Amino acid sequence: MLEGLMASASAQVGGFALADIMDVLSSLKNYLLIFIGFSLVIFFHELGHFVAAKLCGVRVHKFAIGFFKEIFGFTYGETRYSFNALPLGGYVKMLGQEDFEIDKSSELAVKDNPRAFTSKPVGLRMIIVSAGVFMNMVFAALLFMLVFMIGIKANPAEVGWIKPGSPAERVGLRLGDKIVAVNDDRISDHNDLRVAIMLADPDEPLNITYERYDPAAGKVRRENVTVTPEMNEEQNVLQLGVGWAVDTTVGLIIPEPMLPEGGQLQVGDEILEVNGQPVRDFYQVNFALANLRGDFADLKVRRPVEGSSPDKPQYEEKRVKWRARLSFQPEGRPEKTSGHLLGLVPRARLTRVVEGERAAEAGLKSGDVIVRWGNQIAPRADEITKSVAENPETPIPVTVLRYENGEARTSEHQVRPKVPGLLFKRPPMVGLYPDGQENDLLVVADIVTEHLDGTPTPAAGLKGLLPRGAKITKLNDEPVTSWNQLVERFIDLAGTPARLSWTYEGQPETSGTIDVPRTLGTTFRLPPARLITAIDGRSRVELETDGKRSSLSVDQWRGAKEVLKDCVGRTVAVEYWDQAEPVGARQLYRQELAVTQEMVDPWPLRVQYAANDILTNYKLVPVQETNPVKAMMIGVRKTCYFIEQVYVMMKRMIITRSMGLEQISGPLGIIKMGSDVADLGLPQLMYFLALISANLAVINFLPLPIFDGGVFVFLLIEKIKGKPVSLKVQVATQIIGLTLIIGVFLFVTFQDIAKMLGWA
Repeated sequence: MLEGLMASASAQVGGFALADIMDVLSSLKNYLLIFIGFSLVIFFHELGHFVAAKLCGVRVHKFAIGFFKEIFGFTYGETRYSFNALPLGGYVKMLGQEDFEIDKSSELAVKDNPRAFTSKPVGLRMIIVSAGVFMNMVFAALLFMLVFMIGIKANPAEVGWIKPGSPAERVGLRLGDKIVAVNDDRISDHNDLRVAIMLADPDEPLNITYERYDPAAGKVRRENVTVTPEMNEEQNVLQLGVGWAVDTTVGLIIPEPMLPEGGQLQVGDEILEVNGQPVRDFYQVNFALANLRGDFADLKVRRPVEGSSPDKPQYEEKRVKWRARLSFQPEGRPEKTSGHLLGLVPRARLTRVVEGERAAEAGLKSGDVIVRWGNQIAPRADEITKSVAENPETPIPVTVLRYENGEARTSEHQVRPKVPGLLFKRPPMVGLYPDGQENDLLVVADIVTEHLDGTPTPAAGLKGLLPRGAKITKLNDEPVTSWNQLVERFIDLAGTPARLSWTYEGQPETSGTIDVPRTLGTTFRLPPARLITAIDGRSRVELETDGKRSSLSVDQWRGAKEVLKDCVGRTVAVEYWDQAEPVGARQLYRQELAVTQEMVDPWPLRVQYAANDILTNYKLVPVQETNPVKAMMIGVRKTCYFIEQVYVMMKRMIITRSMGLEQISGPLGIIKMGSDVADLGLPQLMYFLALISANLAVINFLPLPIFDGGVFVFLLIEKIKGKPVSLKVQVATQIIGLTLIIGVFLFVTFQDIAKMLGWA
């Protein structure tokens, strides 16, 4: 009976309270680890001052970790060793730093004592002051060495995703490319790449070195490309537009609305085959699905058995279906221009709705198609973004189309944009990304009448005739039901006028004509997973935009367009690969193209198919170096690299302003990040602490009063002048410095709190 009561209590309490208690204990453990780690970083810093002082014959009164009230400590010899309540700092109190008396002229003078800090030669005092920073660098290098000797899993600097219209897409970077250097600085993982892009000079192009498999040579080739990063206005950082390398295990998914719930991919599925073709990474999955041009594929997956133990999971093989989604690349920046098919713009589809933000609270979901936003029927993505920015804290009525088991239903919602920050001027936000495009209904959101170069689009003549929200029904009097079908029919009809029919709000069917131009991709079919390597023998083209030169790949529509302009009136060779073919069996295709003026715009290259409704888990590869000497070399290189990056970051924040102050964190933010990192394991925590130690070395040596760098500056002045700076001046500058430090501390702490509460 007692066992029954205990089981009942466990069912009632353990299901909720016990789990919560375990979560709290886990969090407390992580915070404890971070405090211990911070204390170690500070300990080594102060140990540097302490050892240098002892070696230089200076008497040390106190060696303290932390501030405020002492928790525990002991006295050994002439020194008190103390651990205080707030372990976010520390100090070494030396003779001569506190024994002051005021003489008749009101100057502060240090008592004459040969063991006082101020009695030592300037050179020795410089050694003592800089020893803490030196020890931070040594500690960081040692931690990095241990991390790489133990081994750590890191995300490789492979291109796992490319944002349409981004700098990476324009210069021809492809899925699977491995970036090995930026401006000749070695890149070892994706974090190195992200930092290098964030800290780039916004006015200077970057030289990217990458490795790509060459099927013709049967080996990996190393290539270079020049690219200028662009500012991400929402995050206020420079970006290239590439995402993390990923494997084939599904980590996040937008359910496919045209399939029954039990017949599609699920989180945790490992994709093994696509239409019978084995796949080993997400790139192969994406290419195989892309070549089906929106049709569903049969997938073989390895799925965890529901209810099996997490420690010893069991798996079963399942057959499901999935497809790549169609999108039209924008001619300009995605947030300012809309992708279109010969001028016809599909309705916007939400690719992501952020949990906890206003859009999610209003009931919007990833995959929703926006039917109406405010008073605008069939809004474009840029119109949605603009409406959010112009209506802070104002309810906006929204109508969405949502599919459930293949059936379409509309629903009404109200979204109220939030002003996100008290600290930084940012546009209002709702937490949604309307950068997808509707595939399954041929509803026109708008007609783009001009290309960016001012030439008219083929659909320009339909402006004013075909209303926004109209549904295309026929092409040359034959039914069409989806954007996928319309693309294929346009390619078939290229070089001829096509009769387009549509209906709108119950009115009689109306028709208009659109001239479909012949161009690259219509005279001969290109596979969606193609990789064009040369047009007329040219693989890249140099282009100047807004005073900046960039190198564009001919595989990208802009690069192809520039080459085709130069080839009008000539027949040229086009060479390409099909990336969906097995690596060992790929062949180089070569086609002849007689270029006319009509062909200058390669519009089929703006048609893309991608499996962007699934996100697979990050690809993690083990990085280990068991040789202590080589591991130490890695540690030294990493330490120097991150110290350099801190200085570059300060330059970007203060001088060039290409990086916002919101990117920095104070003690609370660092503790929160450290707690999250501690969940990943000991090597990741040690790596994080090594970063903190390298950062502390830089911060502490800034030429500001209170910091070691400020004291070092005074010593330099004393060395040059032959006498110390007036103690009045020193005290005054220390008060100013202390005020500055307190102000910065309060700012970053308030910023950390604002981020946690969603205010920034």
